Amino acid sequence: MFHHALEYAVELGDLSANPLDRVNWKPAKVSGEVDRRVVVNPAQARELLIAVTYVGRSRGAMLAGMFACMYFAGLRPAEAAGLREKDCHLPATGWGLLTLEETRPESGRRFSDSGSTHGVRGLKQRRRKAIRDVPIPPELVEVLRGHIEQHGTAADGRLFRTATGGVFSTTAYAKVWKEARTYALTPDQVASPLVGRPYTCATRPSRSGSTQASRHRM
Repeated sequence: MFHHALEYAVELGDLSANPLDRVNWKPAKVSGEVDRRVVVNPAQARELLIAVTYVGRSRGAMLAGMFACMYFAGLRPAEAAGLREKDCHLPATGWGLLTLEETRPESGRRFSDSGSTHGVRGLKQRRRKAIRDVPIPPELVEVLRGHIEQHGTAADGRLFRTATGGVFSTTAYAKVWKEARTYALTPDQVASPLVGRPYTCATRPSRSGSTQASRHRM
């Protein structure tokens, strides 16, 4: 981001050249391997999604669908936070479809022009105005249909909202997930890295009905 800011300064004529271009630096290589210790099996995942609904008076229940989107559809938290009812094709039977268009990343009020802790942006690492279609299994279709029926949506159509219509903070949903792990997992599993974060790694069903490891990233 700093490099791009300096490039912009060059375009405006404020700098004659980008000084970072003279720095000899290479990013560390990323292996891309999935840490199997954090991957839950389907039964554990479903137990966790149920356990989430037991957290708090209503916060857990209102977040259960968001966590289900991360697990079954592999959505990033910011993608799930920006999911609107109009983005969802939820048939009565069979597979559904999510058409992702915008995200709600958390940046903090001091970094936002609007003063909000969450901005409205396009999809990560994609061109502006790009969309991404994500097929979702019948189980997630049912979860989302039930969520909309029980909790409704925010004024702008977002599925997952706080009691006042805002976006759940990272701290809020992380706290719910941490408590849910104590309900669904054994003490040894709670102490392990097993699904320490809802979006790290999980197995999710494919269209063929098998399961596959999926890396969930911010």
